[in-house]
Amino acid sequence: MHTQANEPQARQHLDLEYQLDQGIGYKAHIGMVVLDCDQTLSYEARAMLTLPGVALYESRIDSGDRGKQPLTADLLREVFNGLDLGIAQINSRRPSDVVALGCTSAAMVIGTGELERRVRNVHPNAAVTDPFKAILAALATLGSSKVGYISPYPDEVAGKMVKQIEDAGYPVPVQATFHRGSFVKEDAPYVSPESIASGVSRLVGIADVDTVVISCTQMRAASVIDDLERRTGKAIITSNQALCWHALRLAGYTDPVGGWGRLFMKS
Repeated sequence: MHTQANEPQARQHLDLEYQLDQGIGYKAHIGMVVLDCDQTLSYEARAMLTLPGVALYESRIDSGDRGKQPLTADLLREVFNGLDLGIAQINSRRPSDVVALGCTSAAMVIGTGELERRVRNVHPNAAVTDPFKAILAALATLGSSKVGYISPYPDEVAGKMVKQIEDAGYPVPVQATFHRGSFVKEDAPYVSPESIASGVSRLVGIADVDTVVISCTQMRAASVIDDLERRTGKAIITSNQALCWHALRLAGYTDPVGGWGRLFMKS
């Protein structure tokens, strides 16, 4: 006996048992807030934090038309205006162990204490880091004593950051700036890693430093850290590297990770 083509067939249904584990982030849940104009941090963070047991979730916050305005300290104070919503949108299922905030210069201007307060309004138990806080932590961990500083910032912003680094106990005998008229802010994501490496080589050739800080989350410096440390003998700290390293350590992930300089080998 043949079944008619349009006659519904009986469908079997199975109830499946399952077990629960801790999910992707069984070692660390890291939330990251990135400015919508940042073209580098997300890429480099995923390269550095693609580790077993580490979950990285990010949100982006609207920089409005600030990305087209000259970079000043006053402008930087407005960068994290959308922070509360950005933090809430990182992951609605599970609060982050650590919230990492992108933008080195804005974090420096606003201040770590204020940023921590704002994060904990949303996630009271999260540890908090930002690139500038992470750079200072990296300098301490590496035992740095004389620092060379490179950035794409205008003098007002770079000068404030260098002063805060020195106030924290790390003399900066040489400072270098990527410079091309008034467009360097827009150019920052496009400065080649080779240009960054060349700038570091020039800097260490004229000054006695043991560490070089490459500031700005837009700078594509991660790929040249290892080679620069081998060639120059200096420790290299970048905004994105320091932020990712510090987030891992605050989350309790202490394993050394190769490929991203001396800092990632430190617990």
